[in-house]
Amino acid sequence: MKILKRVLLWMAGGLAVVVLAIAGLLTWLTVRGERQIAEQEIVDRHAEAPGEFLTVDGHEYHVIVRGDPHADSTGAPILFVHGFGPTGSNVILPLASELAVGRSVIVPDMLGFGYSEKVAEPGAHFTVKGRASALLAMLDALGVEEFDVVGHSYGGSVSGRLALAAPDRVRRAVFVCPSIYPQTTPGNFVAYLPRPTARVAIWESLGGGPGSFAGRACAADPAACDALRIAQVDGTVDALLAINNTPRGYALPGELPNVQPPALVIWGDDDAIVPPEFSARAAAAMGADTWIVPGGGHWPFAVDPHGVTERIRSFLAAEPYTEAAASGDTMP
Repeated sequence: MKILKRVLLWMAGGLAVVVLAIAGLLTWLTVRGERQIAEQEIVDRHAEAPGEFLTVDGHEYHVIVRGDPHADSTGAPILFVHGFGPTGSNVILPLASELAVGRSVIVPDMLGFGYSEKVAEPGAHFTVKGRASALLAMLDALGVEEFDVVGHSYGGSVSGRLALAAPDRVRRAVFVCPSIYPQTTPGNFVAYLPRPTARVAIWESLGGGPGSFAGRACAADPAACDALRIAQVDGTVDALLAINNTPRGYALPGELPNVQPPALVIWGDDDAIVPPEFSARAAAAMGADTWIVPGGGHWPFAVDPHGVTERIRSFLAAEPYTEAAASGDTMP
């Protein structure tokens, strides 16, 4: 019996040492992370933003407008809605630039992302409905009534909500790898952490930390470091934490059959972020046209920029799509 008691005491002591060691490590990582955030998150969004700023519903939004929205060849501009990420519209801007030839485009950063205002409080402004409402108010401020919309990833949810909220204004809708159905994201666990640790975890997983998507992309390719700099805009971590702690308000799955504007869904057959079957499911619910990019991943417009551009262009123009046009071949 005495031996058993000693063993139990040794085990308890060993467990206590492990717990203390883990707590010490977390404290050290938190302190180091907070110092790195303070050193790196210093970019002034007003000084470096390439577009203009509009105040919508009391918040400041950054938006890039190319061409004259009131002189678009089709009578309406294209609104681009980016996905979930600190760099905002930077990811989808190359696609917008390609489609800007002969069209006018509006490319905003949603609240808390890119160069838009970094709001540190959770709230309805960060829900899908709140974002759609803000985008409609932004278009009102720009004097735009009808528009086409192209939404990527999380922006697909917002685009779907736009189509449902304003079917008389959305002429056609394109969904690229749309994040319509709820999924677990790297930041979901952060809500259960103490605030200092949560800030560091958000910075490392979603923000400008070296292990984040932007950080890893910059380490792999110096040309991608411009995106990392956007992720280091002052206030980004606190905005991401507030966004993470706001229920996104997904309510689209049951409403997709009510989407009225003609829709096109594009995805990569090997998308590792939004399962391809989710994109196919959304397309079926809306009765949408589909186009699958082999090896396109989650960013098919980066893998096959010409093909994706031409497929979207023909859809928005309500013209028949041909493989020859997408490949760049000349029609006889």
